[in-house]
Order: sequence, then structure tokens, then C-alpha cells
Amino acid sequence: MYDYICPALVTRVFPTLPPQGGRGDIHVTETMRVDDGLEVVGIGFADLRYVMFFADVPEDLADEPAGQAARFVTVVRVEADHGTMFLPDFWRLPCPHMVWQFSEALLQAMRHHVDAHPSVQQYVCVSQTRKMDFLCERVIRQFTRTPGSARFRCVTRPEADRTVSSTIGKEGRYGFARHESCSA
Repeated sequence: MYDYICPALVTRVFPTLPPQGGRGDIHVTETMRVDDGLEVVGIGFADLRYVMFFADVPEDLADEPAGQAARFVTVVRVEADHGTMFLPDFWRLPCPHMVWQFSEALLQAMRHHVDAHPSVQQYVCVSQTRKMDFLCERVIRQFTRTPGSARFRCVTRPEADRTVSSTIGKEGRYGFARHESCSA
């Protein structure tokens, strides 16, 4: 996804991003189509810019029933490059306690996409480290509990006993699918 981040995309996603008045300000853009099977949402947070990508899911990651109505989700810091995009030190927030606000920004971006693309039945994300697992777990819990027109349930998550040493070279795959509420 990184290769899509170019000056033209950044200008399109963040054309009038308001100046950040404080370290916890959040600005989430609307969903924008970049290419066939690829959409983005911009996230301005604490003077940092991120792009959340929503791409067609490779067949080996999607659950069978979701088919083409699934999106792979990843977040990339705009200023990252190939050498830094997966280095945790580069992703640090200005203050560790801002993780709560950052997870709220991720949730807002997800909700923008859900509302703009009601045909998408499943979202899949892959965390690269155990620390990112914690963030994914928090966003998934919020996402499945947040009121809205669409409800989701977690359908795939990494093994609960994964440890930092066991995740080296492995991925934590999360998937959540749209479902209808049961009513009596």
C-alpha cells in the first residue's frame, strides 16, 4: 500500500487539514476511491498524518462467504518510507496515553468506510507485532460495540497464547464480519 502514498494522494486526502490545535486533535476524512478495489481514509492526529487503506482481500485471508465483499485494512503513516513503515519506534505517538484517542480515530475511519460501503461484508487486518495486537483488540472491541446501522462480530483472531517471542515472523490476523441482530 505504501507505493500509493505520493504527493498527489496526500494533497487529495489532506487538502485543507486544519492546523492541529493540540496534541489530541483528531481529523478523519471521508472515504475516497484510489483505484479499483482500493479506498482510503485520511487520519490527522496529534500533528501526524496517517492513511487507512481498504483493499480487496487476497483469497487466502478472506472467509469463504465474504468473497469479493471483503476489505483488507492497514494503516500507514504518511511520512513513513519502506525502511521505517514497520519499525515500532517510528510509529510512537507523542504521548503513550494518546493510544486511547488514536484508537478512537481508527474507529472513526472504519465507521466512515462501513457507512460509505454497505456491500462490504468483512474486514481483515493483520498486526505485525504483539503491541499492535493490543491496539487491534481495542479497536475491534469498540467496533463491535459501537452503535450504528451496521453491526459486526469478530470471526477471526490470533491464538490467545501468542507471546512476543512467538510472533516474530508471524502475523496476527483479525477478521470481523457484518451480521444482523437477532430479534425475538
